[in-house]
Amino acid sequence: MSLTSNDWLVCNDSHTLLSQLEQRLEASVSSDDAHLTELALYLVRLGGKRLRPALLIVAAQFGSAAPDHLLTAAAAIELLHVASLYHDDVADRAPLRRGTESANQRWGNVVAGLVGTYLFARATDLLASLGDVPNQMASLSSSVVCSGQLQELENAYNLDLTEDEHLTILTYKTAALFELPCRLGAYLSGADDAHAAALGSYGRLMGLAFQLTDDTFDLFGQTAQIGKATGNDLRQGTYSLPVLRALRHNGTAGQHLYAVLRKARLSNGDIDTALDIIHRSGTISETLSIARTYASRATAELDSLPPGPAHNSLTRLADYAISRTT
Repeated sequence: MSLTSNDWLVCNDSHTLLSQLEQRLEASVSSDDAHLTELALYLVRLGGKRLRPALLIVAAQFGSAAPDHLLTAAAAIELLHVASLYHDDVADRAPLRRGTESANQRWGNVVAGLVGTYLFARATDLLASLGDVPNQMASLSSSVVCSGQLQELENAYNLDLTEDEHLTILTYKTAALFELPCRLGAYLSGADDAHAAALGSYGRLMGLAFQLTDDTFDLFGQTAQIGKATGNDLRQGTYSLPVLRALRHNGTAGQHLYAVLRKARLSNGDIDTALDIIHRSGTISETLSIARTYASRATAELDSLPPGPAHNSLTRLADYAISRTT
């Protein structure tokens, strides 16, 4: 079964609430400063899959919560994510985001960084309205994400980065913002501790499945499909799992790739050569297999949860995570 980003969610209550998210997001970032509002809305209005707020709302179906509280929390979660995108693009010097000119490309790194900080502040304000525990949960997760982003920057162009070190970075910078909405949705709905733990583990594993799959897109996707130029991560020295594995292949291929990537500046020809070596190595398929394993482990975490539309939605999301390359 191959799903799209829109049809995994088969929980009507979640659909209804999620349909109100865009209006809440726009209201949440509005400011008396019209230019600041324009800047803050730039990436928000580019859309996206809204996976993280959807996860929060679905996770809350395993208990009972006030819809307005869930909508506030969902908006906060999405703003944390969008803020991280502003900061990511600054760090990566990315010219494109979701197939459109990035904020830093349009307004410069300083402005984009400030807008990302503003969105973090607006998210914190929303979470504070829900009480101390949601704010503490989100603050801890945000700290973890920042740590992961910093570790990624510190390891730029590190050809000797190990797989374990790489997966730790992914767990921090990506999976933490999948785990948070699942745990927060469970908390706000009063779900029992066992269900909350299962949902949190599901979110963390799904975050890894999504990130590993996304990382393969940089190596074979088209710009229109992935929203950025193919091979951009290679240029920025951000080496994904397929690259790290290809570097360690026995024989001349791994040595050749190492020699190419250690150059001070990569030409378009160098990028093409590196991509060809990686494609031939088989490590893209290996990485997708690992992503499928994470998705399968995530689905297994749902075994202890009661059946129903929310359970079905989370199961279908696992299928979507790994079917996007087909």
